[in-house]
This record gives sequence, structure tokens and C-alpha cells, in this order.
Amino acid sequence: MTNRPGGTAGRALKWTGLIVLGWTVPAIIGASGHFAGMSMMGNGMPGSHVIGHSLAIWYAWVPVTPLILLAWRRLPHTGAGLAAALPVHAVLVTTVFLLQAVFATAVGHRTGHVPPNVGVAEAIRGSVAEQAAYDLLIYVGLLAAVAGVDLARRYRERDLRASQLEAQLAQARLSALQMQLQPHFLFNALNSVAMLVRRQQTREALDVIVGFGELLRYVLDEAGTTDVPLRDELRFVRQYLEIERVRYGDRLTIVLDAPEELGSAVVPNLVLQPLVENAIKHGIATRAAGGTVAVTAACRGDTLVLTVRNDGPPLPHGWTVEEADGVGLRNVRERLAASVGGDARFTIGNAGDGTGAAPATGVEATVTLPYRVATRGPRVPAPAPAFEARTG
Repeated sequence: MTNRPGGTAGRALKWTGLIVLGWTVPAIIGASGHFAGMSMMGNGMPGSHVIGHSLAIWYAWVPVTPLILLAWRRLPHTGAGLAAALPVHAVLVTTVFLLQAVFATAVGHRTGHVPPNVGVAEAIRGSVAEQAAYDLLIYVGLLAAVAGVDLARRYRERDLRASQLEAQLAQARLSALQMQLQPHFLFNALNSVAMLVRRQQTREALDVIVGFGELLRYVLDEAGTTDVPLRDELRFVRQYLEIERVRYGDRLTIVLDAPEELGSAVVPNLVLQPLVENAIKHGIATRAAGGTVAVTAACRGDTLVLTVRNDGPPLPHGWTVEEADGVGLRNVRERLAASVGGDARFTIGNAGDGTGAAPATGVEATVTLPYRVATRGPRVPAPAPAFEARTG
């Protein structure tokens, strides 16, 4: 069996090339500096010796470098374990001394820089004495560089794990909030069915059950989905409003207005339904004459603005959305904070022209999101702005 190029043999070849390249750089720099210095001093020296001697000194590190890296990863370097690691490093640096001495002596004899009457042992001792202090500094510097790279890698891995954990926690929180919201409005829909049955409005109750089945199918299909295209959210809201229309009849006027080109915009799943439910509960149910609920979507610059408005009674003085204790509003606020963060705004206030010239008419909830386009699923035509000025 042979190793693939991307397997163990390929990785070994890659690292060998990087190590050789890494030590070639100081070898060239050293040879250039040595040759320039000798030339300036008028002490001529064959270029073959200068280059050969520099390569011998620096390439002696090549076979030892993998062992140094292995020792750093396998041996402890703090506390009591440091004493056990020191002899290993001593052996490694001594190996470098000897390799350098042997290589430099061989080059010197070859180029004639080492006189023939100087024995090999004497030449090796002289080379070790000359290079020992310098090599110790290089060895310590190499260990420091390896430690720095290792520390940086650990920090990156820690940050990656932290970001992954943060994303998982955010996803879990969003899922929990969505699971909390779904039973809330499904329970309300069942209450509508029960009310119609008690009134013996069989046809209306059947219509609500059919619509409820569509809502339930959507909820099950989108279980665990945090973001959906705006067209899907509006389709869900329209089905929900059809159920409410059966319940309230002519008392409920619905306006649903969203440009078709915004159908692919990304919105949090079930972000509009709690606002619509709240608008009906506080704006329509409290008035014998009923009223209007308007749902609109608009693009303003790089933001998507969703509004749900009723023409019911205004909010009491001093009311704020942060203090709202309803499940739906609190859920919307927390989901926006978890999924979009500071880029989302959620406000509820009395509707009007904002100038004080006219009294407030009803209540308006506004969700402002960064405009993003959905990429999942095929593009389908967005629902037409149905219910425009429609009653009954």
C-alpha cells in the first residue's frame, strides 16, 4: 500500500521542505555577511568555503529540528517536569554542536581552509568552542518561537471553541423561545374553535379547524428554524388572520401590504404573529365596533421595517415595551436580542403623525431588521397584498 500525496508521506515531505527552507534563509544571510565582512577587511576567502561553511553550520539544524519540535510537544516544560526535559534538550543541542563541527571540518578540509596538519578531533573541538554560545542562543530562540506558535494556536482553538459554544447557546435559547411561543398561539386557536362550537357555529368552527391544520403544518415544518423568508411569514400571518376573521366577522378589517420584491427578505420565524395577536386582543376585542389591523413591510436603505398597527385605544401613559409582561411581546423582544442583537429595534407606541398636531389613533408595533436575502429553498411568488381594505 502506498501513501497518497495528501497522506502521511505528503505531510512529512511538506514539513521537511519547510524546515530546509527555514534554515536556508539564515544560511544565505550568514554567507553574505561573512563574505562582505572578509572582503572589507581585505582578507580574501574562497566563496566556496564561505558558502559551504555557512551551509554546514545552519543545515546541521535540519535533522535535529523535528526532534526539537517532538521534544517540545511530548515533554513537560513547567514545574517538576522541567528537570526531566533538560537532559533531552542537552542531548539535542550537543547533537547540533557535533554535526556542525563535523560538517564544518569536512568543508574546511575540502576547500583548504582547515590546514592538513590540523587533525579532525582538534578541528571539531575548535568548531564547538567557537559556536557553542551562539548555538545555545539559537536553541533557546527556537524553543521560544515554538512556544509562541503553540500558544497562539491554543488561543485560536480556545476562541473557536468559545465562539462555537456561544453560537450553540444562542441557538438553544432561540429554539426554547420558539417552543414557548408555538403552544401559546396554538392554544389560543383551539380556544377559538371551542368558542364557536359552544355557539353552535359549526361551519365557522370547521373553517377554523382547517385553518388551524395549515398553521400546525407550518409550525411542524419549520420546527427549529430561526429565520424564514418574509413571504412565508406573511403567508402564516394571513392564515392566522383568516382564523381570527371567522371569530370576529365584520368587526375585523385586515390590511396586509408587502411589496413582492421583499418576499425573499429574511425575518425571524413567527416574529409577526405575536404582534398581530396582540393588536387584535387589545385593539379589536375591546371594541364593540371592531377595528382595523394593518401589517406592512417596507425597505428603507439597508433595513427592513415591519409594522403591525391597530386603531384601538392608545397605550396608557408611561407604558413601555420593556415592561410588558405578555408572553408574545417578551418572546419577540428576547428572540430579536438573541438572533440579531443590537442591529434590531423593536418599539411599540401610540400611532399618529408624531407631531402632536393630531391625537394618536391606535397602537403601532415596529420591528426594524438588517435587510438580508433568503438563500434557502426555491423562489416562489410572494403572497399578494390580500385583504386590502377588505371586511367580512
